[in-house]
Amino acid sequence: MFNMGPIHPATHGVLRLVVETEGECVVGLTPYVGYMHRSLEKIAENRTYHQVVPFTDRTMDYACSIMNNWVYCMAAEKLLGIKVPERAEYIRVIVGELNRIASHLISLGSMGNDTGAVTFFLWTMVDRERILKLLESVTGARLTYCFMRIGGVARDLPEGFAEATRETLALLRADYQRFLDLFLNAHIWKKRSKGVGVLGSADAIRLGAAGPTLRGSNVQWDLRRDFSYSVYNKFDFTVPTGANGDCWDRMQVRFEEIEESARIIEQALEQIPDGPCIAEGVTRLPSPPPGEAYARVESPRGELGCFLVSDGSHKPYRMKIRPPAFYHIRLLPHLCQGVTLADLVIIIATIDPVMGECDR
Repeated sequence: MFNMGPIHPATHGVLRLVVETEGECVVGLTPYVGYMHRSLEKIAENRTYHQVVPFTDRTMDYACSIMNNWVYCMAAEKLLGIKVPERAEYIRVIVGELNRIASHLISLGSMGNDTGAVTFFLWTMVDRERILKLLESVTGARLTYCFMRIGGVARDLPEGFAEATRETLALLRADYQRFLDLFLNAHIWKKRSKGVGVLGSADAIRLGAAGPTLRGSNVQWDLRRDFSYSVYNKFDFTVPTGANGDCWDRMQVRFEEIEESARIIEQALEQIPDGPCIAEGVTRLPSPPPGEAYARVESPRGELGCFLVSDGSHKPYRMKIRPPAFYHIRLLPHLCQGVTLADLVIIIATIDPVMGECDR
């Protein structure tokens, strides 16, 4: 029995695993979380509704912080009865899907780094850098964007953004096939991932899996399509799924979702209407009537939810976050029975945990 983590590089964050082995075979595993706890939910009780927004992207899923802003603002808008302008909704979708692509690229690239495919890691970082430059041109930041606002977004798209985005997506598509050839369809990766860390459909649903981890187990569930929010019902896209629920399937789903996100962005750029980027009448100190609201979005890791309770004051009475990473960590004892220590590293990477959102 030994400790893996909480500062081991292969745990993808400050995750501690107590692993019991017989030789190289894992016979027991217990995950321990809480090493990155920053009290976001308690902090929110002592900030106004607007002041909570910057905390969401810094204390949760920092690989896709746009989604953290989005889900909180949606919950606050439900409490306040605010209707977001249509142009703002389109901008939210565009930056959200760009951030999804960036998140998937770092997930896929990190897997390459974990398995010795360092060239693949460097290639994915080149394309991720192009995506980050687009997001920086809109938001002014590269990681913690703080771009969403209650009622809309902070600013409109800059001049030339649509053309730059189309060019970047064209470059990404040009690299897509060589990504597949170098990594996903490579013989070595298939031998290491096929049949490893299998999560059946029934177990995926029972244990609360979501996002690519759930869809890799051949469960067609995507909040953008099945619980449509914002303006996702205006776009044509498919929901990729795997066949066997193994490590290869989970990474294949992320590859295919990059293409689907690119399709959504292109449609949004074609359809985006004119109009304001933020709703009228949003005050500096909004005080929603007593009540509660729950909002959820499809983040790169799965269902990200935010539950808000109002007591009528200008500060939330209670905020609760539903993070997909927290539920995925508890999959590990189920996925890692009987695997080797080398397989354990791969399995952790395929559920793509971000410990910031797990611990909050």
